[in-house]
Amino acid sequence: MAETLSAPQSYDPTLSPKEYAKVVSALGIKKANTKWWQLLVLGILAGIYIGIGGHLYLVAMQQGLGRITAGAVFGVGLVLVVIAGAELFTGNIIMLVGTVTRLFSIRKLLRNWGIVYIGNFIGALVLAWLVWGSGLFGAPGTLNDLGTLSVKTAEAKLSMPFMQAFIRGILCNMLVILAIIMATIAKDVISKIVCCILPIMAFVACGFEHCVANMYLIPAGLFCKGVALSDQWIMFKNIVPVTLGNIV
Repeated sequence: MAETLSAPQSYDPTLSPKEYAKVVSALGIKKANTKWWQLLVLGILAGIYIGIGGHLYLVAMQQGLGRITAGAVFGVGLVLVVIAGAELFTGNIIMLVGTVTRLFSIRKLLRNWGIVYIGNFIGALVLAWLVWGSGLFGAPGTLNDLGTLSVKTAEAKLSMPFMQAFIRGILCNMLVILAIIMATIAKDVISKIVCCILPIMAFVACGFEHCVANMYLIPAGLFCKGVALSDQWIMFKNIVPVTLGNIV
């Protein structure tokens, strides 16, 4: 008797809501219990990845490609974080869900945020210093077009009033968290990449503010102005309100 062949099951490119809930819960618990030095290293990597996205943004804008294209190439930063694996402060805001549902304590949440934030800052700042040292921006007093744009970008961010920076931070991380959610729901790499790029393209095109991106963009502009690293505390005039907005 011939065997009855079962119909092939169709491929579902996304997780079901139940599957997604399990994945997010497991991921949150893993992040909450990761060793501090691993969080720091992964945070530094994420700072570098987002910094690379920030530099691509500057290059695209200098080439006259516009905010939408610049936003799309900036999305490479989040793609690297999600696909290659790293710890990004603004993405880890979603861990609040795990604290609210009592999967882990608020102490572990704040531990993760604090270490990852420091790591992101170190990674982005080191990348800004390396790119400046590479000569890609020119030199103080003889900046090329990219260096001039970097200075203008940093000055625009530093001149932004506190409340505007705060609100733009809120709007930005709505889209970043949506990107993380969609990338987590997606099963295959190509889908995850698309899910990362589109929301990030939207927040950059709209002019919203991302604290980790600014950890690269502002120091890069200050280096171009000839401001020494030890004198760059002014960057926190923007980074503090944007960080608070990203958390909200």
